[in-house]
Amino acid sequence: MKFHFRAYGQSGGHDSGIVEALDTADAVRQLTQRGKVPYEIRPADGRAAAPRAARPRAGLFQPRLDLTRFFSELSVIIGSGFNVDVALKAVADAETNRAQKARIQAIHAEITEGKSVAEAFANQPDIPEDVVALVSSGESSGRLDVVVAELAKSYAEAARRRSEIVEALLYPCFLIVVMIGALLLLSTYLVPALQPIFDNAGTPPPVIVRVLGAFGAFVTAYGFLILAGLAGLALLLVVLSRRRAVRTRLADLAARLPGVGALVRGTTRSRYLNTMALLLSNGVPMLEAMGLAAETAVGERHRSRLVLARQRVASGEPFWSSLTVSDAFPEQILSLIRLGEESNNLGPMMYRAGAMTQAQMQKAISRALTFLTPTVTIVLGGLVGSLVISVMTTLLSINEIAIR
Repeated sequence: MKFHFRAYGQSGGHDSGIVEALDTADAVRQLTQRGKVPYEIRPADGRAAAPRAARPRAGLFQPRLDLTRFFSELSVIIGSGFNVDVALKAVADAETNRAQKARIQAIHAEITEGKSVAEAFANQPDIPEDVVALVSSGESSGRLDVVVAELAKSYAEAARRRSEIVEALLYPCFLIVVMIGALLLLSTYLVPALQPIFDNAGTPPPVIVRVLGAFGAFVTAYGFLILAGLAGLALLLVVLSRRRAVRTRLADLAARLPGVGALVRGTTRSRYLNTMALLLSNGVPMLEAMGLAAETAVGERHRSRLVLARQRVASGEPFWSSLTVSDAFPEQILSLIRLGEESNNLGPMMYRAGAMTQAQMQKAISRALTFLTPTVTIVLGGLVGSLVISVMTTLLSINEIAIR
């Protein structure tokens, strides 16, 4: 077959022409051997690419595959020299969770039936589109072990960040629970015991007693309904969290918050750069890689801008310049990408930019978590102290009533 191509030349300039190859992957390999980085390849006879099959959707209560542990174990076995068929069987045999074991066995069964690794992964509803694309590129280029190792590293890093955040939030959450318990104790037991004293003396109770009394009466009367409502809300949040549209809306909302927005932009930038670097290193054309990498964005706002960047590259604009439409890429990162594009060394330079972004994110998260615990402790301590002072003032007012 003949393919029209557009690519970056060895000197960093643009080149175009026709190449004869067996398929798109073979065309990419030929151009790469010539020192070119293709960013668009299409059949010369004008035939459109076959439409991509629709991905299956996860069931409402279908257990999710633990991709962090899955890729970690798979990477170790493939890195030891075993093929993916043997590696998947070994991972499934070692899995103790029945639901996880069934999911891995389903992937292994499809491979033994003759499907490619990418097709078997694509038939699992909770494996992201960019992961399927990375596996496909690694499979076609013979670098599946490298791709799986990078995926394992990426998921392990994300899991480590989540663990740090959860551990940092445990103590503030404990303080909040203790404060809520103290508030319930005061409003449902102490205040009802003090209320008759003020009633018998004909003296209006302090404001704090009236507020706590009203709150305690409300909790006593509607406690069961409150618990049922909280349980229903928790279930609703679990259901909504499994929908991509909801997660995308929440990410767009978080991107507008001060402080959190920088973290969302950093996450988008890191995932995009690492995915692009890995796809380009495995011979995926630029435009296809940009389309797949755009799917890694955590919000629709950033995703739409990355899609717009792809359209600008398709119209002939340099890659680094097209990324200026997104606020996720600061000038420092764009300078590195520009240098890599002009020197025909885009893949390695994007790896370095991604590593720099991850280091900056880790530093920002560590700094935020360092100040989070003492800040929450001081705020809750002030609230508890104010409550204690109010109660003590109330008790002193009871003494004054008794003296009179």
